[in-house]
Amino acid sequence: MLRQGIYRLASNNTRHKNKTVLPASSSILSSSSTSAQPPTSPPSILRTMSTNIPPLKPWPKPMLESHGDYRAESHLETHIGGPLYSQQSSLPKLPIPSISDTLSRFLPTALPLAKSVEEAETLKEAVKRFEAEGAGELQKRLAERKEGEMKESSWLQFWWNTLGYLQVRDPVVVNVSYFFHFSDDGTLPEHTSSSSTHGTLRAATLLYNTAHFRRLVATGALPHEAIGRKEPKTPLCSVAYKYMFNACRIPRKNEDTYRIYDPSLHSHVIVAVGGRFYSLDFMEKDGSGE
Repeated sequence: MLRQGIYRLASNNTRHKNKTVLPASSSILSSSSTSAQPPTSPPSILRTMSTNIPPLKPWPKPMLESHGDYRAESHLETHIGGPLYSQQSSLPKLPIPSISDTLSRFLPTALPLAKSVEEAETLKEAVKRFEAEGAGELQKRLAERKEGEMKESSWLQFWWNTLGYLQVRDPVVVNVSYFFHFSDDGTLPEHTSSSSTHGTLRAATLLYNTAHFRRLVATGALPHEAIGRKEPKTPLCSVAYKYMFNACRIPRKNEDTYRIYDPSLHSHVIVAVGGRFYSLDFMEKDGSGE
């Protein structure tokens, strides 16, 4: 449904440009192109889990507004459940580096920014004074914060989200947020009748796989990430996945907020083609599939 709708829209508008680079997928182009080439990448989680995804579970509230403290929305992890959030209660806590380790890392980073030898020497002296005079008390306060008010979370996360993100007044893109870069889609035919047709196929694969990955995230069916060479590997925090889809940053005067919406209540996507905007069904209304 999604692929066919996008194909019809772009086929009726010859001004559509081919500028999208998409990830590989295995069979989503079979109904659109008989000359699609085999995928060049190994099977992905999107393909191997396609038959095991449960329907979306409605949230207790249709919308939540975040002010930067992950703890305020942590109940959603229990509500959604699934492999994605299965290790949240057993995650290792973020450690506090020692004073000596912090300063030994700070100087090599800051010294290249010094504009003169005098400025560099002043910085070194300031670091020595800080270690001798004020660092101990601040280190103590950090330890108290870690074991006290932030015991069930990360001692850094609220500061990071507010001071380093929601309060930043610079343009978010480039200065704060990362961007997505998609690899070429190995399932697309090398030659099509027109550039607009090829661009349509690329757009369709992107949206189809985005819908599938969104459903993995929104249902908690996506496996949690882990690092390490030996078993058992160390699980990584999955908290940020809740803010990936159906979410937007709300501009405020001094500190922005972040709204996240119940994915089960929203099933459309907006496609821009030739200066026009179209609303297409992104998934089934009951949340059972794309």
